[in-house]
Amino acid sequence: MKRFFKNFSLNWIAVALLLGAFIFSAVRFYLITDENTSAEADAAGKRVIRIAHWQLEPGFRESMQWAIDTYNARPEVQAANIEIAQLALPSKFYNQFIYVHMISGTAPDIAVKRDTATIKGNALSKFFTPLGSYVEQPNPYNAPEYQVPNLPNELSQFLANAPWRDTYFDGMQSAYDPSLSDYYTIPISSWGGYRIFYNLEILQAVKSFALAAATANDTWIQPLWRSPQQTEGFIPQAAGRAWLENDQVPQTLGQFMLYCQAVKQYAEAAQQPYLTPISASSYGLDQIGNIYGEQFLSRNWKSLSLDLGSSLNTMEFIAGYERGIWDFDSPEFLEFFKLLKLFTSYYPNGFLGLDREQARRRFVLGQAAVYYAGGWDASSIYKGVNSRDKIEDRFPIEVAPSPIAAPGERWDDWIDERVTEADAKGGVPFTINKRSPNFDWALDFLQYISSHRINEAFNQRSEWLPVIVGAKPPATMQAFIPIVQGFPKSFILNMQRYDAPASIRNAYGHSMKLYLTGDIEAAEFKARMAEVLNNPKIGTRRAWLKAKQDAVDNTRANDRTLSVERLNVELGSESAGQRERALFYIGLTQGEGAHVERWWHELYPEEEYPSY
Repeated sequence: MKRFFKNFSLNWIAVALLLGAFIFSAVRFYLITDENTSAEADAAGKRVIRIAHWQLEPGFRESMQWAIDTYNARPEVQAANIEIAQLALPSKFYNQFIYVHMISGTAPDIAVKRDTATIKGNALSKFFTPLGSYVEQPNPYNAPEYQVPNLPNELSQFLANAPWRDTYFDGMQSAYDPSLSDYYTIPISSWGGYRIFYNLEILQAVKSFALAAATANDTWIQPLWRSPQQTEGFIPQAAGRAWLENDQVPQTLGQFMLYCQAVKQYAEAAQQPYLTPISASSYGLDQIGNIYGEQFLSRNWKSLSLDLGSSLNTMEFIAGYERGIWDFDSPEFLEFFKLLKLFTSYYPNGFLGLDREQARRRFVLGQAAVYYAGGWDASSIYKGVNSRDKIEDRFPIEVAPSPIAAPGERWDDWIDERVTEADAKGGVPFTINKRSPNFDWALDFLQYISSHRINEAFNQRSEWLPVIVGAKPPATMQAFIPIVQGFPKSFILNMQRYDAPASIRNAYGHSMKLYLTGDIEAAEFKARMAEVLNNPKIGTRRAWLKAKQDAVDNTRANDRTLSVERLNVELGSESAGQRERALFYIGLTQGEGAHVERWWHELYPEEEYPSY
């Protein structure tokens, strides 16, 4: 026995524990899979149709359950022994869950398609059902007998007779996949634009404090006044004082920056160390400074574009670096970096270690003057503030768009126009599993929840924006209705677009974080990026290779879809003929990356196209 224990390795205990954990996980996964994805009849003899999503915001699941309950109560649904059931999953695990079950053939009948590289192109067409032939027909649940009473006659007739896709405010553009030339999703909600949430109690206290400081000409407020002698100031003194004397939230960028600096000074004077001007986190979309990059980095789009009249392609702005049109010493980057650094000084200490829930909680607890977020967070914020235990801890909120610079303010030459939100599209895009044995009922439910009457009521309950023409938004979401004035997002120079090489995206994102936290200076940031961009293996030449390969992959997908549409044409589908012609045109102009090769040979006529 002693000899046995002497030769026994403790590593075997670790192996046994690991094996046991694996067996337990496998059994548990099988049981959950069987429970959540089975299409067999339940104990009552009903066929259960699963609908999976990752929207865990307050109100959404309850609203979805309301829509499900009203649908399940319909006589024809009960007669068919059909029951819809929702499966809400955390966003961190949603992709993994869906991927595994798509491959195993056990995915839910209906699921939200997340915008990831895994569910694109061939994978999209492999696992999900194309819906183009269905969205061309009217939605049966928009027929007059299902409509809201007393609709205007013109709207009533339109809803009843228009193709399903045309009843969407965006024409169902978000559901259309250009590479596959078909509709694959049915959106049911929209979030509108990003907005700033203001704590009005803090606003009034800080404005009174700052006005007293302006009257006394305190030393901290003097550098904030902009003049010919003080160009680093934010706003002319007269304009700044006038704003401090009224009760409005900031209307201009100069007023906003004055307010943020005043909040810092107020927190110090009032001995409130946890009060911060802006609540932010590692979630890039709640860092308000990032949005102003759109204004700074869109000035050169005409010189960057290699095909005027089309959206700015990732390869076009990367080629602009090779052509010397821009670099990180260009004025637009230098000014953008200064603004980003300034905004960072108004974020909480260690903000990159916080997640979006922590950032939102800070604002709800009254420890931040403002919070920048999308419409999907609105109901969480309102409910969080209004449900605080002590009434005196609750505070009024005002929501407003991000401000732009007024004449005479700092950055008025750069941020004088906002980016349009006219391209807002439907969200929460539901797909139908290609292997679902319940396709007809899954489609019927999506038609039901996207009908005018149900979609309006669903979004009123969830406090999101409806996606159907003529549907009334909830009062709390009025401020998030898209602003259509401004310039297009497609003109923005974006180093972190999904189709840029991972080497460039990662280098930019990592270096930017180090710059914002003060770990590196602007000069080192530029040096790091130049090292990557100029590297023939991972830099701009790599981008050319990727652009060509992406185009080739799209051509393969295009050709496969084209053959399917040709068959549909032979079977008598008129809409398939239109899609076939569109696909044929794409194949002629962009097939096998012909347009990318043309760009290369126009720029570098003496050089061969890069190869591995």
